[in-house]
Amino acid sequence: MKKTLIIAALIVGLILFAGESIHFLGRTYVGDKAPSFVLPKVDSTVVLDNLKGEYTLINFWNSTDAVSRREANRYRAWKRRYPQSPLVVIGVNFDESEALFHEIVRLDSLEPAKQFHAAGDTARAIIKNYGLGRGYGAVLVNPDGKVSAYNPSDKQLDAIFAKR
Repeated sequence: MKKTLIIAALIVGLILFAGESIHFLGRTYVGDKAPSFVLPKVDSTVVLDNLKGEYTLINFWNSTDAVSRREANRYRAWKRRYPQSPLVVIGVNFDESEALFHEIVRLDSLEPAKQFHAAGDTARAIIKNYGLGRGYGAVLVNPDGKVSAYNPSDKQLDAIFAKR
């Protein structure tokens, strides 16, 4: 009886975990219009709506979240392998310290012009609109401004951009 309860609890836990990982961005779904945002920087500004007409991969990350930081590096590496691909890769960071954000960008050799720091009301709005309360990840936005994929793998990116 005890083993049955433990097995049942494990199965329920696995189902809940799988459901959470599939819908980590709970406010948007594939095919939905990607929520817009504006992130100003000293030397540039990113306005998501201005990137329509291009495939854009938005990687949401935080230096304390090892998975999101690793993924930021994976997407950077993919783009370096295929620099001619019609994919714009941008990073949106949610560190409390902007100085820490700049240091991580430098240490990880991320492209500074494509990395943006979100703080305050802007960060809260992005987190809410993209459903990032339970973790960070990446969203692939198509040229029409609609969500095409979440956390795309290298194979998915290869498949999408190999025919271009």
